[in-house]
Amino acid sequence: MKEPVRIFIADDHKLMLEGLATLIQSIDGFLLVGKVNSGKALIEAMQNMQPLPHICIVDIEMPEMDGFETVKAICQKFPKVKTMVLTMHNESHFVSRMIAAGANGYLLKNVDREVFIESIHKILSSDGFVTEGISPGRSPQHTEANDLTHREKQILRLIVQGKTNKEIAEELFISDRTADTHRTNIKRKLKITSLAQLIQYAKDHGLSGF
Repeated sequence: MKEPVRIFIADDHKLMLEGLATLIQSIDGFLLVGKVNSGKALIEAMQNMQPLPHICIVDIEMPEMDGFETVKAICQKFPKVKTMVLTMHNESHFVSRMIAAGANGYLLKNVDREVFIESIHKILSSDGFVTEGISPGRSPQHTEANDLTHREKQILRLIVQGKTNKEIAEELFISDRTADTHRTNIKRKLKITSLAQLIQYAKDHGLSGF
């Protein structure tokens, strides 16, 4: 018999927490192993938990320890545990910060049941970054991945991973200004303005680097 997916959830909104718990308990193959109302409570509970959850689902805005701090702590203390953000925030800078923090997925709370289930399975079966429900905006109509140079593809992969211009420059041994120029050229070529669009484009064209 296949081992159930152990899931721990943290959300400071009681109705959301209870609703998510009920949803998870209704899904075959999913096992709710804990529910708390803060990131701090989640980390404390996991200190003495055996076996650990396969995945933790966290909100962004929580008391004492927000979602960003919680994801970072899980990555540092429990590196084998995957993390998924479930939030109402659709802004690209939240996605970027969560990628940088080490999250494995980012979903909006208005996704449907099947997308929720599929996203968890995707996160557990790969090292990719899963995004669902994020509005990618207008997709590029005429630009193909082959229109990007090798260097631009390298930089796109790093952008999607949440790297800053300074971090990209250090990794590729180029100047910050050159990294910024490449970033601008990529967006211009792809007719893209937001990180959410870049992530979606990279996923669609196999350029995410994951």
